[in-house]
Amino acid sequence: MTIPTFNIIRSIVFSNTKNQTKSLFYWINVMFNRVDEDRVNEVGPDRACAEWLLKNGAYVRWKGVSELLTDYNKLPVIGQQYYVEGIDANDAGICDIGFEHFKGCKHVNDIKLESCKYVDNSALPYLSLIKGSLKHLELINCKSIDDEGLLSLKVLKNLEKLKIRGLIYVKKKDSVYKELTEALPNCEIDYQ
Repeated sequence: MTIPTFNIIRSIVFSNTKNQTKSLFYWINVMFNRVDEDRVNEVGPDRACAEWLLKNGAYVRWKGVSELLTDYNKLPVIGQQYYVEGIDANDAGICDIGFEHFKGCKHVNDIKLESCKYVDNSALPYLSLIKGSLKHLELINCKSIDDEGLLSLKVLKNLEKLKIRGLIYVKKKDSVYKELTEALPNCEIDYQ
């Protein structure tokens, strides 16, 4: 293998920021993020959503339970009714295609997305699927989100707290902040 060929392969495999080509790992993640409608029909939207999140390295908090569920093998027995209320995704492999799992989840009120390199602008509009329940959202060091992605959050009228940190591709931070505060007057926005 010549050096130029190696460099091309390396750039495909290891790229992971907004302005670079999608990596091979991204395309593998797409397969792990796809919604399986048969599975949703079999186990319900909350269970299917929890399975998606846990398979991709995120944690789930059930409604009425204070601890995070961190182990896929400790999911409750199928047939028991649990509702996803909180999500903690730190360096998780979730991506936009998987956000369709939120369809039918009516109790998700708290989401933290931190260092999720496959969460980009195209993922954030899917949060409108849970806009009736979502109250707290944190976006931290998700390097593929820019101004456009943040502005798509304006539809989340029930948000009470929005925390934004380390989004390096946001170019017009002051303008975005102003638009978000105008669109979400009842939301405390902590933007650094």
